Amino acid sequence: MPKVSVIVPNYNHASFLKERLDSILNQTFQDFEIILLDDASTDTSVEILKNYSTGKRVSHFIINKKNSGSPFKQWKKGLDLAKGDCIWIAESDDSCDLNFLETHLEYLKTYDVSAAKIMVLDNLIKTDTIMVHSVFKKQDEVKLSSNDFSYNCPLFNVSSMVFKKIDKNILLNNTFTNYNIIGDMVFYYEFFLGKKIRYNKKTINYYRQHDKGVSTTQTKDLNYYMQYFKENVNFINRVYLENDKFTNKSRKEYIRRRYNKIKNRTTFKVKRSFLFLQIYIKHQFQMFVNVKNNNL
Repeated sequence: MPKVSVIVPNYNHASFLKERLDSILNQTFQDFEIILLDDASTDTSVEILKNYSTGKRVSHFIINKKNSGSPFKQWKKGLDLAKGDCIWIAESDDSCDLNFLETHLEYLKTYDVSAAKIMVLDNLIKTDTIMVHSVFKKQDEVKLSSNDFSYNCPLFNVSSMVFKKIDKNILLNNTFTNYNIIGDMVFYYEFFLGKKIRYNKKTINYYRQHDKGVSTTQTKDLNYYMQYFKENVNFINRVYLENDKFTNKSRKEYIRRRYNKIKNRTTFKVKRSFLFLQIYIKHQFQMFVNVKNNNL
């Protein structure tokens, strides 16, 4: 059995696949399997993946006939196939240092999740920008609690982490695949809540930001914002209902910040639209309702 299962979900990242896969294959730690998943790419991704698929460490190479519409469904597929004691979801447009697995596995002897230092790639250029949550500026370890989700979860990027395998029975009851935009945060909540997280400064994950990447809300239309707001409201209401120490004040502040993010990134003309009015009404309703009392 491999020590680590490396899940590589890809969609239209042909430009970065060689760098990504070479950063995995040349790790100083070599006891791993690679699960290659392509979500019906329309670029040359499949041709590149085929060149790597015959390697001895590749245990699965699956090409979707139709795009799933969600990277999180690909995560779930990879997790179902994984046989390793530890899991690394290595997103296909990111990269990392070659001691990535070796250093993470040292921490996983004690911790449940090891999260690497994150530096930003501006398309093909390495920058000096470091992404680090404020909690890790003060300490190197944290036990993830519901309150860690009240502002921004300290876990930013799944590629930066290696974590202990998830029980397949628990995985059956997931809901993160029901989310198209914030499924990563729901994933961290469902599987890492109460777990011990270690910040790993000994290695670097390179997180790639694109001009119009899927992770930015700068260029999205109002339909995207509507879905974004709906998913965030559903998620944080769940956190509030399931955790006694998570306050209604924190729930409202979370929703208010998401609403303000949308408001600040839309034009005056867009704010006069019916769709934006719907978002506004949903926001106002959440400010006045008590979810627990109304059983919503």
